[in-house]
Amino acid sequence: MINLPSHHAPGVCQRGMTLIEILVAIVVLSVGLLGLAGLQLKGIQVNQGSVYRWQAAMLAEDIADRMRADRANALAPISAYTLPTLGAAPSGAGSAGTQAALADWLGRVGALPNGQAKITAPDPQNQVQIEIDWADTRAQGGAGVSSKAAAYTGSGSYTVTVEL
Repeated sequence: MINLPSHHAPGVCQRGMTLIEILVAIVVLSVGLLGLAGLQLKGIQVNQGSVYRWQAAMLAEDIADRMRADRANALAPISAYTLPTLGAAPSGAGSAGTQAALADWLGRVGALPNGQAKITAPDPQNQVQIEIDWADTRAQGGAGVSSKAAAYTGSGSYTVTVEL
């Protein structure tokens, strides 16, 4: 008779893993991979939202620089750059070059998804508020949206106040 160590019972020798252990390992791995895929998708959505915010910031700075370069038309009693409401058409005031510059800028704002702009008339301190809005449905419910924002409409907005 062969003396086996006490942890081996005669006739019971396990080799490898059972089918149930393999299935459990596959389920755990699948859940982990699905979570990783969801995280990747959310990262892409947030990245796209940041691209829109960056474009809006650049557009706001661009029109502010154009207004500073064209102070006479920007500070006129009827400013050529004033857009009183989102999506409003330019007033038509100012030179042809001013109108062409504003039309070009509004075209670039329109390149944002459902992009619209609002520019207030200069106040007594020569300050102008520039607001750019866009639809950002891809980031709906994404990062940075608190539980208080349950009525999130999937839009983005960038507002800056500059002095001319």
